[in-house]
Amino acid sequence: MAAVVALAGSADPPRPAAASPADDGAAEAVRGLDFTSVAQPGVACDDAVEGATPRVIGVAGGSSALLDEATFAQLTVDPDVLYADLDGDGREEAVVHTTCDYGANGAEDTVQVWGANGRLATLIDTVSAAPDAVADDSRFAPKVLDVAVDGASLEITYSVYGDDDPNCCPGEQAVVTYELDGGLDVVGRPHVSSLEP
Repeated sequence: MAAVVALAGSADPPRPAAASPADDGAAEAVRGLDFTSVAQPGVACDDAVEGATPRVIGVAGGSSALLDEATFAQLTVDPDVLYADLDGDGREEAVVHTTCDYGANGAEDTVQVWGANGRLATLIDTVSAAPDAVADDSRFAPKVLDVAVDGASLEITYSVYGDDDPNCCPGEQAVVTYELDGGLDVVGRPHVSSLEP
């Protein structure tokens, strides 16, 4: 049985391949969704696709089809989905990390928070870039190194490139904490530490 995905502002939600809930209970519905088969918002590949970005990106088995022959853009969904009640409403949300790889070494990370209403997966909010407090201190665009949940907080670890760091090897990492209160908001200041080679 296929599930339906609702994207904010979408009049016609796409139908992903095989996202069927295992438990119809409201509190556990999101755990029954297979996010490796749930259509993703097109903004997940904004930088990777030349021209118009698709409104939604179909995903099957954790990967999209090739989205752009010129850039070789393809979206992958991390199968390690995290679950937590991030907004305090008594129901868990799912935290999903996607990467849109393109070109020789381009990568566009998004971290999404999803909810569920029965078989309907609903995108709540997306983090598509490191906050300015991290990006402004990095020579290259920060990449997502890790995604974690601590209680009701979402923690995203970004790479931070110093002036002498090559693109392959960031010298520092920054952990940014987000809380879900109507949307994902940065809480406090990033915790920056050295990365061991």
